[in-house]
Amino acid sequence: MKKILLTTTAALALCACTDMLDTAPSNQIASGNMWSSEELADKGMAGLYYTFYCQDLSSTQLRRQTTGLNRQGIEAMGFPTDYYSNNYPVELLSLATKPASDFQVWYEWKFCYTIIHACNDAIAHLGKAGLGADKLARYQAEARFLRAWAYNRLNMLYQGVPVYLDPISNSECTRTQASADEVWRVILDDLDYCIATEAFPDNTISGSSIGRPSKGAAYALRGMVCMWKGMYKEAAADFAEVEKCGYGLWEGEYGDFFKYENEHDKEMIFAIQFSEEVGYCDNIQQMTGGRDTYDGWTEIKPSADFVDYYANADGSPFVWSEVEGLEDWDKLTPAQREIFFCRDGLEKLASQKSQVIKRVGQEVYDTYYLNSGNEARIKKAYDNRDPRLKQTVLTPYEPVTCYKPNYNNDNDQLGKQLRWPIVAQGADNGDFWLDKRTSGYYCYRKYCEFEKGRLISRSRCHTDWPLIRFTDVLLQHAEALAQQNDIDGAIRLVNRVRSRAHMPALTVGGSGACAVADQEAMLERIRYERRVEFPVEGINFFDEVRWGTYKATKFAGQEINGGKSWWGQPVEYNWYYTDYIWPWTAPLSEIQKNPALTKRSGWAY
Repeated sequence: MKKILLTTTAALALCACTDMLDTAPSNQIASGNMWSSEELADKGMAGLYYTFYCQDLSSTQLRRQTTGLNRQGIEAMGFPTDYYSNNYPVELLSLATKPASDFQVWYEWKFCYTIIHACNDAIAHLGKAGLGADKLARYQAEARFLRAWAYNRLNMLYQGVPVYLDPISNSECTRTQASADEVWRVILDDLDYCIATEAFPDNTISGSSIGRPSKGAAYALRGMVCMWKGMYKEAAADFAEVEKCGYGLWEGEYGDFFKYENEHDKEMIFAIQFSEEVGYCDNIQQMTGGRDTYDGWTEIKPSADFVDYYANADGSPFVWSEVEGLEDWDKLTPAQREIFFCRDGLEKLASQKSQVIKRVGQEVYDTYYLNSGNEARIKKAYDNRDPRLKQTVLTPYEPVTCYKPNYNNDNDQLGKQLRWPIVAQGADNGDFWLDKRTSGYYCYRKYCEFEKGRLISRSRCHTDWPLIRFTDVLLQHAEALAQQNDIDGAIRLVNRVRSRAHMPALTVGGSGACAVADQEAMLERIRYERRVEFPVEGINFFDEVRWGTYKATKFAGQEINGGKSWWGQPVEYNWYYTDYIWPWTAPLSEIQKNPALTKRSGWAY
């Protein structure tokens, strides 16, 4: 088992800010005893991570998976991902009026305060454990880092929350929200403490504390807070320290970093460490995979708008009508564009042909459909793009080897392809089988295993999941420099990422697809890199709201957007934008318990 994992369950099971600890639960070590010896203090510190782990991996649907980090919900809020659930949609998107009782609004509050109260308990009582001076100092810094991380997540979502820095009882959870600036100050104070602690290691890339917080992580998080505050000079200075602490850029292929063989690379600054052991594993495969990849549910899938956003390989913007054979793209409606994505051989598939003609019209079918060559024509639209596209997304008519347990004599299936219309799952050379097949949908490759032997099952995933990784630091460093109009410095950092991705280098001034004319152009280049680097990592939503670009990307600049097919046709459900969709309000359940909490205008209570 990886070192960060619990060896004993600590007394951490909070339900919300006002649902405090049972002082002596039968299956846990009571808080009053947790810090009474070095052995128990070690277990107590391991227990601080317990909240990050989901204990029910049987479902990936919101309002059912009520433990662990909310990965699918936050990822669904971002631009790259289209989350679909038959039973539990993302109501912050699917409801025109945003409810203060929303699951995510409540759950993120509960999740972060669970970590905060556990850390407060540790900080207050670690001194009783008889630890050596260095170990005590290191543990104190570690607990403060985790508290800072949790307050940072809260502040990014709610822009002001109550601050508690000491162990408290239920009756003492009566504070109103501190301002966002006041919360940022609390976070910065904790991170200042971590950085000033000599016993806090520069990095935790190896050794007995692998994966735990470090001074490099504290510099990274402090820099990120400074970015939110617009303190770009201070942010750049902090980000520059991270590499000095021993962290650095993953040097292999982009897509390979997200495999468990590479999870301890210097790129990984702070992560949730997963193992195959029940209780400490993950179900990301169930979220992202198709039925042909370990029987996944394909609930987290790439949005069509996001796939269209990937640039051409030369760095120029991708435009559908510039693809050979698709020059008439803009003359057709989104529904009619389906014709370009249809599989070869429809002339021999009477039922499927009839249904396609019914949807696109006989004239469109006769004018544009190629019974032989339709697949090759559309495949060109994906073949000459930013290489990260095909490392992140399974695109139509791209043959893959994949594995579904107890299917095809329990062997890998060869040459499966995403095709439309779907005809038969088959085995070798069959149609790639998603969980949902009512239209043409993309599937993630990232964090999705395809071949036999990679996993025990869809809910026994063990690839560590980054909460902070070096590319995030590097690109925010570039952004901080660009905000100070240091375009040359920003380009040098961004080009390190583009070089790894095999994209052409940006240049200052001049002409061409990679020329950067001014500060705003540089900032947009950085936004592009961040968007295509971090899908499925739960980062983009925070980026877009910080940049003020959320409506422009997730909602395509409209009041209503939603899930789409490959060809851009809306399918089944809408997302509704409101100006108050962010910051979030305090949860209704918490307002009912603590009347001192204030409400945000626009939300339904």
